[in-house]
Amino acid sequence: MAEFSSGDAYIDMLQSNILVGYTNPLYLHRLIFPLNPVLQMTGLLAQMVQSHWFRNLASGRAVGTRSRRSAFALDNTMAYTCKWASFGTELPDLVRDNEVQPSNLDQLCTEFAADKIQMEQELNFVATAFTTGVWGSDYTGVAASPSASQFFQWSDYGNSRPLTDITNFNDTIEGRIGREGNKLVMGKQVWSQLKWHPDLLDNIKYTQRAQMTTELLASMLELKDILIGRGIYTTSPEGTAEASVSYQRIWGKNALLLYGVDAPSLMAPAAGYTIGWQRRVNPLGYAKRMRDEQAEIDIFEGNAFYAHKVTVPRAGIFLASAVA
Repeated sequence: MAEFSSGDAYIDMLQSNILVGYTNPLYLHRLIFPLNPVLQMTGLLAQMVQSHWFRNLASGRAVGTRSRRSAFALDNTMAYTCKWASFGTELPDLVRDNEVQPSNLDQLCTEFAADKIQMEQELNFVATAFTTGVWGSDYTGVAASPSASQFFQWSDYGNSRPLTDITNFNDTIEGRIGREGNKLVMGKQVWSQLKWHPDLLDNIKYTQRAQMTTELLASMLELKDILIGRGIYTTSPEGTAEASVSYQRIWGKNALLLYGVDAPSLMAPAAGYTIGWQRRVNPLGYAKRMRDEQAEIDIFEGNAFYAHKVTVPRAGIFLASAVA
């Protein structure tokens, strides 16, 4: 485990007012699956049985007869279990007492612990929902001769038709749940290729701002949100020389089209929710500061009880290897 030493904060006089830091940009998981606070760590989720709402049951009625009767139904069998994510970092009094500007070690320790919880949740979302075998359909980008479950990779500017692809995928979602997808999530590497695609640029070349943005593309595709996953992480163990540490993209070269909501709704066929146990005030995570008087250290700890739950697989389509 990485540890502080007394020299980490006091360095023969640190005079600069600049502290070089490293954190990931905006984490996306909270923007894709809305928070659904729960009172128990494990439990069941209710959802409407879809077919009852799409069956034509009304009929002609003769004088003196009863109306045709039926009912809708609830499915209360979907189970969830919140996992406990936890991480702590220690700050010895000796280090704090030697602290000089520009560092604020108490704040940095709090932010470091919180960031580890956020990163764990982001990686968990990708492993749970941003992958194959989860949604109603998976499509794979290929370099040549796509089959029925494939499409030309969007980095192939000559053959691919991303606007048509996404429109057709959305039509598939609407044919399953009665609503089109409204969110498109993609890794930064996908966006880096897609935003320069000639088909997209041709649609905006006469606009005042002939530069593709996520807002412009969302408008073209009639989507509510387009979200870009930019996070990176490393699996190199602690102790690895910094020059030898390798990094990976969290979101990869994939994309996900889905129907989502901003808040929990029994009537909306939302693709998924972030289940958060309200053990503390914030169900998505809380911070603790503890004292070990004998060791003369403060412990800064982040915790979260949560689950990323895909509730309607038909409401999403996963696009693997969207670009080369």
